Amino acid sequence: MNKLTQVFAYALLLSLSLAAMAQKPSNTLDAYAVYSEMRANAPVGGCGCFWMSGGHGGISVPVWRNISAVAEMGGHTTGNLPNFNTGLSLFYGMGGLRMRVPNHTRFQPFGQALFGGVHGFDGYFPAPVGKLPTSYDTSFALTVGGGLDISVSRHIWIRALQADYFYSELRNVQGNRQNQFRIGAGVLFRGPDLHWKH
Repeated sequence: MNKLTQVFAYALLLSLSLAAMAQKPSNTLDAYAVYSEMRANAPVGGCGCFWMSGGHGGISVPVWRNISAVAEMGGHTTGNLPNFNTGLSLFYGMGGLRMRVPNHTRFQPFGQALFGGVHGFDGYFPAPVGKLPTSYDTSFALTVGGGLDISVSRHIWIRALQADYFYSELRNVQGNRQNQFRIGAGVLFRGPDLHWKH
């Protein structure tokens, strides 16, 4: 992970922490499902950029004040990489922290940072000299981003927007790094409020 990514992640978490401490502590047990598109780049070479369709979902459990622990799984796929006679599918699982900024309105922003792994398959992954390429690979992955939830009822919310930077290290023989962008929207089911004492 490069230093710019680390600085961005730390700055996001720090700013959300300061904002949350100024608010009334409030958190809920949530389950969510999001349809999302991922902007990715083809292996080996410049940006033969393309979109992958898919989605992700998970649960979040309150741990302290406005901070929740998050477990998330998702996947994206495309049938045709630019300039390659193959498709690509990704499946990932991650965990981390989410922070909400309650403001006593129907609109509630959040930010999060998740870490885990991604498995790429049904594609083309080049290999170092002396080894054969394969159709699959697995690597470390992380997402840093946030979004906005809007209340429809006490327990049903619309995830109007979620946007994340998605980093992975699948083999491509040119640094083995992918800097991708994920954007989506979906639905959120919220449980009762849990208030944490100072």
